[in-house]
Amino acid sequence: MTVVVWVLVALVVLVVVGGLLAVRAVVGKIVLPGRHRWTPVLDADADSVQLPLTADTLRPGEYGLWHEGDGHTTVGPVLEVDEAAGTVRRAVVRTTGAVSARIRWSGHVHPDPAAMEVDWSEVSIPTPLGAAPAWVVRPARPDDDAAATWAVHVHGIRTTRVTALRTVPAALEAGWTSIVPSFRGDGEAPWEGRASHLGAREWVDVEAALDHAVANGARRIVLVGWSMGATITHELLLRSAHRDLVTGVLLVAPALDWEAAVRFQAARTPVPGFVVSAALAAMRTPLLHRVVGLRAPVDVRALSWLRVPPPLPPTLLVHSDGDRTVPFAVSQEFAAGEPDRVTLVVSGSAEHAWERNLDAAWFDAQVAGWIAGLPAR
Repeated sequence: MTVVVWVLVALVVLVVVGGLLAVRAVVGKIVLPGRHRWTPVLDADADSVQLPLTADTLRPGEYGLWHEGDGHTTVGPVLEVDEAAGTVRRAVVRTTGAVSARIRWSGHVHPDPAAMEVDWSEVSIPTPLGAAPAWVVRPARPDDDAAATWAVHVHGIRTTRVTALRTVPAALEAGWTSIVPSFRGDGEAPWEGRASHLGAREWVDVEAALDHAVANGARRIVLVGWSMGATITHELLLRSAHRDLVTGVLLVAPALDWEAAVRFQAARTPVPGFVVSAALAAMRTPLLHRVVGLRAPVDVRALSWLRVPPPLPPTLLVHSDGDRTVPFAVSQEFAAGEPDRVTLVVSGSAEHAWERNLDAAWFDAQVAGWIAGLPAR
């Protein structure tokens, strides 16, 4: 072979390898855990915490601060803003452990059910990969009929079941029993590799939680999906052995169409559209899915509420038009297409899945109103 041919072959190999690396990087942004972002603590006492002034630390409402190491603090109202110094001081609502030198800002206002002062227990759910922990929270007021409705609170991607605790108070107010399961890839359930499969494989672990609910007296089920939890809910509505018991669906900041969500986020980056298309195609292609880190092909089109609508019970969709992770426009489109089944309530301007953090009273009132309108069954 001539030198020219060797150069051409080398160029082709470089292009192919470079393309695969670019596609893998895009897929990794979708399915792999992200890095923690730390915020320094400038000052702290029993009543308040001072932090750098940012868009997040200035937001109204309640938020969770995970300490470096053990411990968690829930912060409430902004007490003081010093724009010249670039600082904000927020009230401490509750705390466990001493506030560390830096924290992770989050929407997790409850680190576990114990912080909620409710009747709860941890149970072990047998899943196809092994035993996975779940929290069961029981209503304080004994009403056997109401408690026979089980709310299944399903968290999203790159987080744990603490995320889904935020909808438990509304379920308790209705007298329902709640189960908050873990599933593969969230760091608590049995391990199956680092990559999320966007609900395509995770749903079977949540199905096991439904099995537990039914075995323990559930006569009605309400599915509550946070972010990617909506994708798992989609699969349960299509595939669950218990789908006939599902009397309602509550979706918060839902990932209703992953292709739309990925393109929505990519639009704010230099990544060309054709690379995003290639990444989505690689995810669903046999063999190529392995190259991009997945254990099985994932066709995001089959997970879409718009492309593959499931049978719908009465559905409440809570979303903010300020969400920069999952496009609010998809929620609008979905609700407009199902006006008899879907109620869309629009939160104030909140970041992704922080609708209840922004205004818990408003959020719980919306859920309570929807629950009151559910048909008796």
